[in-house]
Amino acid sequence: MSSDESEMRAAVRELATALETMLNLIRADALPTTPEAHRLMREVMVFLDASTDRIADPDRLGEILPLAGALNRLVISAREQILDDAVAASPMPDHPEM
Repeated sequence: MSSDESEMRAAVRELATALETMLNLIRADALPTTPEAHRLMREVMVFLDASTDRIADPDRLGEILPLAGALNRLVISAREQILDDAVAASPMPDHPEM
């Protein structure tokens, strides 16, 4: 397997992971509820919109993996913030008394 092929496979995995994470958030109705979560989701959407043409351009093969990795990290940050916010807003204590 060539290094270009390996890099493309890694980029596709990164993109798939990011999109799967976003889909799982949507399926779970895990919407951003705090300003920080909203900011992170806006950042994800702006980054995705701005990088779509570069990701889809076969002449920019060397740019795809760094873009995919950055998008994946942004999505994971947004997911973690949304989950942290959901836990903080939960009426159940983290460690209920037995």
